[in-house]
Amino acid sequence: MKTKEQILEMEICECGAKNVAQAIEIFGDTALPYKKAKKLVTECNKSCCRVALMKVYDMNLFGHFDYDEIAYLIEQRLERLKHLSEGME
Repeated sequence: MKTKEQILEMEICECGAKNVAQAIEIFGDTALPYKKAKKLVTECNKSCCRVALMKVYDMNLFGHFDYDEIAYLIEQRLERLKHLSEGME
């Protein structure tokens, strides 16, 4: 099980090269709706990290962060990418 600090350092989106802590800070500093706030984090229109980012955005709105759930969602995305890349070889 990862510590809170390790989870905050996890990369939440490769496109924007932002970690969880940066995403939380960006979402906390804006009043934009999710779709526009997401672009501040990802710097793109892709949906590869949508699930984890949406969860962080919602947690920010409610003021409570479940770091284990965030880590789980990021790890699930990485596993899917790994599985897809293995299928291409």
